[in-house]
Amino acid sequence: MKKLVCTSLALCLLLAGCGGGDKKAEETPTPNQLQRLELTAEEDALLNLVGGTEAEYGLYQCAAGEGVTGYTIEVLSWSDGSWETLAEGGLSALQSDALRLGIVLSGDKITVNFQDGGARYSYAPQIQDMDRNLDTGRSWVWLEDPQILTVGERTPLYLEVYDNGSGIRSATLPDTFSDAGQLNSYDRAYAVAITAQP
Repeated sequence: MKKLVCTSLALCLLLAGCGGGDKKAEETPTPNQLQRLELTAEEDALLNLVGGTEAEYGLYQCAAGEGVTGYTIEVLSWSDGSWETLAEGGLSALQSDALRLGIVLSGDKITVNFQDGGARYSYAPQIQDMDRNLDTGRSWVWLEDPQILTVGERTPLYLEVYDNGSGIRSATLPDTFSDAGQLNSYDRAYAVAITAQP
């Protein structure tokens, strides 16, 4: 628990831009475009120090465009042919036009940290059937390329799939997230997605 709290605090510092060190010039994202937030070597070392090398991270930023009043960030499970919300957080009234997200995978938890201007929020659902220590039968993928957010539609940030069979087909983002046929072929799947709200 202490490790998870420390990791969340470190992510909040990084999301707030207080990680220190020589910062790369950050480009302001195109409105409604979600993109990865790149860390300096010092920031990356800080995350590994606090969270340990076992934790996995995804850091993103986006700028609200015209018609966006808020965001919903969900932790999802694939069940009976559709995504089911396990936990969610969000912003209904934006304080700024910039949103930063930090997702931490540690043990059987997915911690979602997000920041809108000076306000910071976090939630960390425990996922019952998540086993990140599997050597086989597990595949995961982070969203790497910038994505334009379509108001009212989920955009996946992370996808993790499990299959107890002899092999597992690799997942890709954003394609696998909306491919019911492929998702139904796995024993279980989990995702984190963001939705821009009108």
